[in-house]
Amino acid sequence: MEGVSSLRKWVKLIFGALILFGVILIYTKGYYPPLPVTSVSKSELISNVNKSNRNIVKIVEENGYQWFISEMKQGKAYENLKKLMADKGWFLKEQVGSGFVFQNEQGEITVLSEMWTKKYVIFHFPKEIN
Repeated sequence: MEGVSSLRKWVKLIFGALILFGVILIYTKGYYPPLPVTSVSKSELISNVNKSNRNIVKIVEENGYQWFISEMKQGKAYENLKKLMADKGWFLKEQVGSGFVFQNEQGEITVLSEMWTKKYVIFHFPKEIN
């Protein structure tokens, strides 16, 4: 009987550890891929996106770039980017792969995009662009 009791303790311990691991994974959004920025956590980012009523949300300014995120929603993320840039006075010239070339009287800039997950696209461009 002592062997069965010891086995039950091990099963309970393993089961408890798995539950704890699952809770930590969900809370920290550890199942999402790494972010290209370090000054914001995945859980903060998702929380900010969910709280926002905007179609494209600024993540942070880091390493000389502005970082934005938008939900893909059947390609709408790219339309959201074009609208954001048009509001800043930049107009789409062309798309080259995952980059979008915008221009205005100041010249041209390229906004790079990255599928972060199947649901979200992350964009970045020089922070000097207002």
